[in-house]
Amino acid sequence: MPYQDILSRQDDLGKSHYLHEFLVKGEDFAFSKKKVLQFFERYQLVRYSHISIAENTSLPATSPDFEARLNKAVLKNRQIVTKLTEELENEGVRTLHDLSELPQGFRTKMLHVITHFLDGFFGIDTYFYNLEEDSHWVSEKALQQIRETPARHWLLSVEAEILG
Repeated sequence: MPYQDILSRQDDLGKSHYLHEFLVKGEDFAFSKKKVLQFFERYQLVRYSHISIAENTSLPATSPDFEARLNKAVLKNRQIVTKLTEELENEGVRTLHDLSELPQGFRTKMLHVITHFLDGFFGIDTYFYNLEEDSHWVSEKALQQIRETPARHWLLSVEAEILG
């Protein structure tokens, strides 16, 4: 199931599956899963009709694959922001002043999604989300905490659906 982002969604309007990776601090998989599900229950900006979090595709920070997968997940978010920024530049946005002259439409929607990534608002375009820091990135402080207590940190794979 491929990840859908804002750049490809126009080609996939009929699809309703989304993939996310969540960094969570928890004593075990069950507790961490509960935290992610509670996040979705309370979160008002994104509503899924079905959410699945499988233990066999999630990783504790004690796993030898954890760091590589975490880095890859964060990189996917960076790539989305980079692509959107490049698209804005292709549309003529060169300076911050250009933003004040931007007419409402597709370009402002791209800017809107970029700012969500930068300010920590989770959206359907989010691939990786750090639930502990409400962020699309991982701070040095969080990385240090993960190194100090790897058994208490998880990377959970979330599959979500919007049923029409």
